[in-house]
Amino acid sequence: MGCWGITAFESDAGLDAISLIRKHLPEQGDVELRQMLAWLKADSWNAHPEVSEGVSHTSPMAVAELIVKFQEKDFSALDGIRGDKKFSSLSSFTASKESLQWVREYLSETLFYSRKCAKEQEKSGVLWCGWFQERDWKHWQAHMEKLIGRMDELLTREGETVALWTGSVCQKVEPGKMAGKKEGEERENPHRSEEESMTFFERELKKMFGTGASFSEPRFVGNCCYGRLTDQIRVKINFQTGMVADHYDRLKVTLLNRNEGMIDSMVVKFRDVWGLKNTTNPNFRDGVNPHIWSYGKETSWYVYQPGKEDYKVLSEAIKTYLEVFQEPEEAMQMGQKMC
Repeated sequence: MGCWGITAFESDAGLDAISLIRKHLPEQGDVELRQMLAWLKADSWNAHPEVSEGVSHTSPMAVAELIVKFQEKDFSALDGIRGDKKFSSLSSFTASKESLQWVREYLSETLFYSRKCAKEQEKSGVLWCGWFQERDWKHWQAHMEKLIGRMDELLTREGETVALWTGSVCQKVEPGKMAGKKEGEERENPHRSEEESMTFFERELKKMFGTGASFSEPRFVGNCCYGRLTDQIRVKINFQTGMVADHYDRLKVTLLNRNEGMIDSMVVKFRDVWGLKNTTNPNFRDGVNPHIWSYGKETSWYVYQPGKEDYKVLSEAIKTYLEVFQEPEEAMQMGQKMC
């Protein structure tokens, strides 16, 4: 089996698994994750290896990537080659929590044994678990962690069955285009909202400081929120990572004087304000440390999605800090605007 990248879709094992699933798919029908796993297990060529082998590219990994592609409505690698639209024409794709948990555990244990194997191989001079470059080994691990995180997110949803795709509802429409138009009849959507054009970080900052903030004129640019605290003081608030790259678990608040530069700064960790958050996911019985996880083009909250009350508590914590630097009259005026 060969590979030319870190993902299962960049390997013979992954593409063979997808090809087998394609052959079994009904025409515009319903399919369950349990069925896909059964098709693969029954095929000697596509049956999954033991997790203790720590194999880099497997059929369960391909299934996990398939689930993510359905979630993101990305069928370019599924229907793009043959153009038969067997995947995107499905009426529904569902998964039981039991099946999702199996995929999650398979990925997690494969990653564990792969890392264990890498340490053993280092003793005999084999580096990076057989990968040609260290960066590929690191990126593969990050990709596996991301897939595990996506399974964790699905496991937090209500009910014992999770809807991964509903063809009649989740029709993919190109940005800026109108749905329900035949080829050649598409036109620009003049009502595309401002929020639809915002990045994930900009939308999250807007939830925190869009209304009721202790500063005026909030602007959201990339990873940052800017605002006016007083005539001379400006506020900058941005997401930051901690010990783990691409795990955004805190906000940094910086106060800037228009003429003299930085006045003061403070870091607010989500865990310090919100604490460990309980979830229904059995893999996080002790709670999850709230953070945003970014990998490649994907950015989202990991497992726990903050609610309106969480955003309010965080905003209030930062407001308490900012009020120290406000003049009494301006602080009162801000309070009047918030009422």
